[in-house]
Amino acid sequence: MIEVINRPDRRPVVAAVDFDGTLSLVRMGWQVVMHDVMKRALAQYHPHLDRIDAEISSYIARSTGQPSIIQMAWVDEHVYLYGGPHHGAQHYLDEFSDAMRDRIDTRIATMTTTQAADHHMILGARTFLERLADHGVHIALISGTEHHHLVRESNALRIDQFFDAGIYGPGGHAPGFTKAEAMAALVERYALLPGQLLSVGDGPVEISAGKSLDGYCIAVASDEESGTLDIHKRTHLLHAGADAVVANFASIDTITALLFDGAGHASSTL
Repeated sequence: MIEVINRPDRRPVVAAVDFDGTLSLVRMGWQVVMHDVMKRALAQYHPHLDRIDAEISSYIARSTGQPSIIQMAWVDEHVYLYGGPHHGAQHYLDEFSDAMRDRIDTRIATMTTTQAADHHMILGARTFLERLADHGVHIALISGTEHHHLVRESNALRIDQFFDAGIYGPGGHAPGFTKAEAMAALVERYALLPGQLLSVGDGPVEISAGKSLDGYCIAVASDEESGTLDIHKRTHLLHAGADAVVANFASIDTITALLFDGAGHASSTL
């Protein structure tokens, strides 16, 4: 099922697609791991321990889609705000990366076939990429996950070949990376008209960035464990300006028809 708030005015020419929680489940559970890293850092100094979990959860929900280094900068700033020392964002990013490493390596080791890789993707994600490519859409992978991880994990999932418009993420080559700037560069490179950029993601960051560039935005509000609609994600993504909301890509024919045959501005659930 797809919930349509606005129908597209034009067919997409370029798609900027997020990775974690939008296509990939390789990092499923990252929110819990990040929450634990943040709580360990803040609990020593936080003046109201009964509020710490809510504060962290709220920040992670708001910041989903931001580069991880930005999220870790928030931890460092708040440790200092509450009376602790500055360790630097990289210190906390290293802790987070170390905590994620074993689960990622274990999952990648199981991806010996395309079918096995699909078990670590949002339902219908591969077919969604195939449909975009079949319709001549240039696809860019744009994520807050560090670039070298994106390259490794998209290769393991056997989807890296779809990203003819490039793979973009933070890292040493792009220390000031933002999704908005990466999308703006695509708009300029392909001389896109309003409505020709498609932004697809599960975070408010890419939805807001897509809307700021006159793009059409599909929000993926998926409960990563069950694959069903996550009501809380939906709320955040609609607030960010999503034009349509899906739990996954199972209704691929309906999604395809919306993007390539849809027109006008009507609210509905298809």
